[in-house]
Amino acid sequence: MTVLTACTGKDNVAGTPTPAPTSSSNLPNSGAPTVDNPLPAKVLDGNPCDSALTAEQVQGYLGQTNPPESKDTELGATCDWASASGSAAGILVGYDTKSEQGLSLPYKNVKPKAKRWVDDLDPVQGYPTVGYVGVGTTDDRTCVVVVGVADDLAYSVSLSLGDSAVQAGKDACRLGRGVADTVLTNLKARA
Repeated sequence: MTVLTACTGKDNVAGTPTPAPTSSSNLPNSGAPTVDNPLPAKVLDGNPCDSALTAEQVQGYLGQTNPPESKDTELGATCDWASASGSAAGILVGYDTKSEQGLSLPYKNVKPKAKRWVDDLDPVQGYPTVGYVGVGTTDDRTCVVVVGVADDLAYSVSLSLGDSAVQAGKDACRLGRGVADTVLTNLKARA
């Protein structure tokens, strides 16, 4: 099933929330839901290239890929897998370990400006989940799905649809939620 996400090769993706100092005692805020059963912070330790998805899972979503690219951003570590087919499909997973704002960050900084805000996604394994198509985009090819694993911690899956998935009318936010579910299964195994 070749579908997925990108945001590939960009240091500052349009619509990516920028952290602002906040106290974790004020979380959640800006309309973000509370995380009832928080996971320990250690589940987001390290590099998503090593822990978010297995090579087999990535191949199942994207087919053959270029070698993954990891970066350390202002929010935390990211890993970017891009389809080798040239279809624009890709997946970028980011661990938000630096903002200490969890889901409150996208609710505060992205929701007011997002081209599309999807807060009716089913929770991922009981964890609150939101999706959005970023600011300044011209289509719905790429959706960022953010899952709160604690009031002050979250991870994101940015899914970019391949050309055939776009032509078939697939929804990047709904498909990205499925990838986020796979990531959470892998993260919970580390808890």
